Order: sequence, then structure tokens, then C-alpha cells
Amino acid sequence: MKKDSTFYQAKFEYYRSINMWLVIVISLSSLSYTVSDWYLFGRINLVTVPARTAILIPFAIFMIVNAKVNDYRIIVPLSYLVGHSVMWCTIGACVYLPDLTFASDGFIIIMAIFILLGFAAPCKWGIVLTGLIFVDIAIANTFLHYPEFAMMLILGIPFYVGICMIDWAIERTYLSQYEAKQQLEENAYHDQLTGIYNRNIMDSIIDEKKCFRCFGGKNLCVQLMDIDLFKHVNDTYGHEGGDVVLKEIVKLAVSQTTDVPNYMIRWGGEEFLLITQESPAMAVNRAEKIRRIIETQARSVCPVTVSIGVTIYEGGDYNHAVQKADQALYIAKNSGRNQVYVEESMQRKI
Repeated sequence: MKKDSTFYQAKFEYYRSINMWLVIVISLSSLSYTVSDWYLFGRINLVTVPARTAILIPFAIFMIVNAKVNDYRIIVPLSYLVGHSVMWCTIGACVYLPDLTFASDGFIIIMAIFILLGFAAPCKWGIVLTGLIFVDIAIANTFLHYPEFAMMLILGIPFYVGICMIDWAIERTYLSQYEAKQQLEENAYHDQLTGIYNRNIMDSIIDEKKCFRCFGGKNLCVQLMDIDLFKHVNDTYGHEGGDVVLKEIVKLAVSQTTDVPNYMIRWGGEEFLLITQESPAMAVNRAEKIRRIIETQARSVCPVTVSIGVTIYEGGDYNHAVQKADQALYIAKNSGRNQVYVEESMQRKI
């Protein structure tokens, strides 16, 4: 499966809570390093407090943005910004510390932070954004002159390689879960025989008041299509023949909807609901095209025709629109089949 922005957004949302709590923990823990500073001084000394408390600025920015934004392309870089800010707050405190012997230990501790930051990030981002920590430490060494700088690199480089491998493993593990979830959703919302949506998709395109929210809920037309005398097809050619007819009908109908936003749903055994965003006149014209192409080309098992009821969605409970389309379909069936009937309220709109 291709890893695209949809995949990375899903991964971010799955690990978002962990990412947020990690930022909170590392920010507050960074403040507590003031105590270790006092230990090195041998007394309480407030000189490093400004550097240590500076982490509250990127932390506050992160928390504000995180509460309002749900885009991994913004939150992930901000998370790593907090991680690097912890490094620079520590570097700022080191300027005043009398002993930098333990700097290599602190460096490894800070690097460990980046293991968890990689959970919510695209692996390739994590590799680059974590690698910048060596840029941080190299710049700091130009004026701090770490006594254990070589050891920091010796310990840090394999640690970094390990982080990269962990990020890769996490992403690969989530990919397997993501693929399984996508397959479950595919099975849940799609008809296994024809490949179009099944009735479960309605949960995704209506709101809590049962109003259509797909395509903004405006300029929607509803068509209900039924295969004429389908029981005769099953009785004559068996259910396997009937399945072939169903797939053929759907393929021909879908070919006439590629130019318009739509949902085609298998509504019942041989009934199909088509929701389109277009003018009433265009919807009626489309229904007639679907009827005509099926009449002339659906012949793989036997010649078949369809009847179609068409109406418009005027707001409110979507069931009212479906019922009006069903009433129009009933009239089409009782008027000789193989025809399109336009519901009365829609006739006035054309």
C-alpha cells in the first residue's frame, strides 16, 4: 500500500495522544533539571533558571496549536521543535555550569526523547528531524567545548541508528494495522458483488438529524433504480446468471456518472440508489441515459431493462426523499416498466 498523506494523517491521529503527553512530560521534566544544576553548583543558584524555564515558550505554543489543529504536517514539526528546544535550553544552562562531565549522559537522555516523538511522525521526517540533534550539539561544542564530545558522538551515532530503526519498525507495524482497517472499512461500506457502496455508507453521509451532509447537502437529486422482472432472470438463469446481470447493470450505470459528484448504493436485492449533486434537469437527463444504455447494452445473460424514479432532496430527513423516489419508481413500474418517472415536486423544478 502506498504511504500517502492520508496514511500519515491516520498514523498521527492514532498516536496523537501519546505525542501530546510526551511533549508535556519532556517539557516539565526539563524544568526539573534545575535541581541537577544545583547539585553541580553545590548550592541553590538561580543563574540557570531562565534557560530552563525558556522551554515553557515552545511548550505553550505547541499546546495552543495542538488544541486547534489536527494536521500532522503542523503538529509533528512542532513536537520536534519542543524536543530540540529542550536540547537548547540545556545548552543554555550548560553555559553557566561549572562541570560538563555529565553532558554526554544528558545528551543520551535527550536523544531518548526522540524515540517516542517518532511514533506520530512519518518515518522519513523522524530520521531527518532527529538527525538535527547532531547539528545542535556540534554548534554548542564550538563555544562550550564539551570535555566528552568524542564520547557523545561515539554513543550518540549508534543510538541514532537505533532510533531510525525503531521509527521504521513502528511505521511498518502501523501500516499492517492500517491495511487491515482499510479492508474492514471496504467490506463494511461496499457491496461485495458489485463493488459499489452498500446501505452502511449512509452513516457517513448523513448527520445526527438524518440530513444529507455529503457534497454540502445542497443541489442533491435522488434516483431509485430497479431491474425489471429480475425474479424471472433468477428463475430462468439461476442466481449466478442474476449476479452477472447485477454486475453488468452497475457497470453500465456507473459509466454514466463519472462527470458528477455521486454516491451509487446497492439499496436492496436489485434496487440501487443514486445520489448526485446536479440540477434537476441534468438528473432527469442522466436517469434517461442510464435507462437507455442498459436497454441497449445489457445483454450478457439476457436483455434486461430498468425503471427509475427521480426526485430532489429539499432538506430534512433523507428518508423523505428516498420515499418520494420510491413512489416515482412505483409509478414507473406500474406504467409499463423500462421508463423514468419524475416525482411531482421535481417536475415543477425542471
